[in-house]
Amino acid sequence: MKQFSANLPQKAYTAHQVRDNEALAAEQSGTTLSQLMQRAGSAVAAYVQSYCQSQELDGAYTVVLCGKGNNAGDGYIAAKILKELGLRVVVWSLFDPSLLKGDAQDAFNAFVDFGGEVTRKCPLDLDEAAITIDAVFGGGFRGQLPEAVQSAFDSIENASTYKVSVDIPSGVNGTTSEVSDNAFQADVTVTFIALKQGMLTGQARGCCGQILFAGLGVAKAFSKLVAGTSSFSSEVQHFRSIPVRAFDSYKHQLGHVLLIGGGKGMAGAIRLAAEACLRSGAGLVSVATHPDNVGAVLQGRYELMVHGVETAPHLHALLDKATIVVLGPGLGLDAWAKELFFACSEVTCPLVIDADGLTLLAQNPQALKATVVTPHLGEAKRLLDRNDVEYVHHRFELAEKVYQTTKAITVLKGPGTIIQGYERRNINRSGTPAMASAGMGDVLSGIIAALLAQQVPTFAAVCLAVYIHGLAAEEAAKDGALGLVASDLFSHIRRILG
Repeated sequence: MKQFSANLPQKAYTAHQVRDNEALAAEQSGTTLSQLMQRAGSAVAAYVQSYCQSQELDGAYTVVLCGKGNNAGDGYIAAKILKELGLRVVVWSLFDPSLLKGDAQDAFNAFVDFGGEVTRKCPLDLDEAAITIDAVFGGGFRGQLPEAVQSAFDSIENASTYKVSVDIPSGVNGTTSEVSDNAFQADVTVTFIALKQGMLTGQARGCCGQILFAGLGVAKAFSKLVAGTSSFSSEVQHFRSIPVRAFDSYKHQLGHVLLIGGGKGMAGAIRLAAEACLRSGAGLVSVATHPDNVGAVLQGRYELMVHGVETAPHLHALLDKATIVVLGPGLGLDAWAKELFFACSEVTCPLVIDADGLTLLAQNPQALKATVVTPHLGEAKRLLDRNDVEYVHHRFELAEKVYQTTKAITVLKGPGTIIQGYERRNINRSGTPAMASAGMGDVLSGIIAALLAQQVPTFAAVCLAVYIHGLAAEEAAKDGALGLVASDLFSHIRRILG
């Protein structure tokens, strides 16, 4: 049995679901919780061994940080195996080992009986440790780490040691994605039995580093017992939604997208969204923008049909021809913007609202019936009229509440973007920190609209668009992450969809 894999499952669960059902999954798989702990520790040790071999770290010094629960038991088992393999291993116990119980206590005893060293103090200059393993808190963690643990993690964060987490980084809530101050920042996390949804989005995603999966021989039984809370679709699954053109296709079959935005002096956002729409396969793309912007939007991209719109009556004829409408990129919040916003109140085709359109929607919540909304964290809070801090990190609840409020498929942007709608939720697995750049959201709106125009089913179209957006950025960032700009994505979007 392969002990770990970089191929991740396509379903995610709450940490509570895993904790409450692992015993039954083990029983139905003909194993025990004690054997699961042995397998978990062995999987971590197998990864560390493979890493040492790849880096030629024979006899590497390894520090294992242990807590007082079953996660610590996994750590003690891994420590013993690594010691048997010839690595120099010391366990730094951040809690009194007398607090250990059951299988975790047995694992501690086995390690000590084998001659293993356990200390309550930092054992050495951590820069001397090739590897540090975090086995302090597991999937049941919530709230804030104890100060002593935060202090230990702070010292590790500043060291050059390679960091591995057992199941989930200590300080990360596997259900909500909340992250404690000074949470463990892993290079790799070896997670067990099922993916925990909280690992896959927001700040928590950065804490996990690369995620490896170890099913421990019970993953199949677990997936039959428990319904996942979220999909975590693979590239293959997403790419099944890419539209395939018939040989005799013509442009009017591929949708006519109207993008509304670009207030006076703000031509850039609407141009990015419009060109992304073209590059993603829409048959016809029109832009309604402030008259002062027509030349700037049209320049160098003459395939766009750009219209200067002074007042709402000038917009109606364009709306009548559109099969998809995007409202918001660079729209502004002035009287002109508000007039165009309210002119969309009778739109019957799919409506994608982004950027300034979301701010106006928050101010006028019943004015428009959106099909898709694409807020970042701040915009999502405005849509709910909530400023309380407790919602800042509750990304799943926030996405659900925005969906329930707007009745529109909600794209809560950020690391591990959440797509919520139709009683379904998808967590996106593509993307890169290089996407923290102006105009990226405008490009995403254009991709979404283009796929809707080509009659990809709505939820699948949004999930595919978010995935392609992140994947194109990953590809573009290979030429350099710093300085990546939104327009760098265009050639990659075209190739991915081609």
